[in-house]
Amino acid sequence: MDTPARQQEVFAAVLHVFADVGYARFNMDLVASRARASKASLYQRWPSKARLIVDALKANMPVLAQPDEGSFAEDVRAIMRSWGEPRPFDLAGVFLGLLEGSRQDADLVRLREEHVDRTYTEQLRVAVDRAKARGELSRDLNADFLMTALISTFVLRSEERDVVDGIVDGLLRPLIG
Repeated sequence: MDTPARQQEVFAAVLHVFADVGYARFNMDLVASRARASKASLYQRWPSKARLIVDALKANMPVLAQPDEGSFAEDVRAIMRSWGEPRPFDLAGVFLGLLEGSRQDADLVRLREEHVDRTYTEQLRVAVDRAKARGELSRDLNADFLMTALISTFVLRSEERDVVDGIVDGLLRPLIG
């Protein structure tokens, strides 16, 4: 794992295993086997599965631009389309694994909040704040609940065709009027 290419191979194995088996069944043996690495070398570098998973996610975090499409609905459409760009791992499986693990492991919760959640919520938070300033959304609207609803719906239905348009046109537009 001395080279960036080798580390990326290990991280790819981590995310594939994690998406396949979830947090409870995820272990260093599975990763070592898939990555053709020694379990000892994994533990030497990552003392916990939470740290290994989050480091793998950080290394594969997309660079997400902040769109300004002129309306909240179109900003959300652009944001979610960027989330839907092809990834080298099963995004829904990874997010479901994070949800599962967050019920069991406080370290995972802390690491996830610091390194993963912020990446995905920051774009939506900017879009919500901009929409509130334009008067598209009520200033009383709870942005955290709205963002959780949008992210959860996207993750749970991300495999569906035209899911982004369904969320924006079938849920968000009627909701905000």
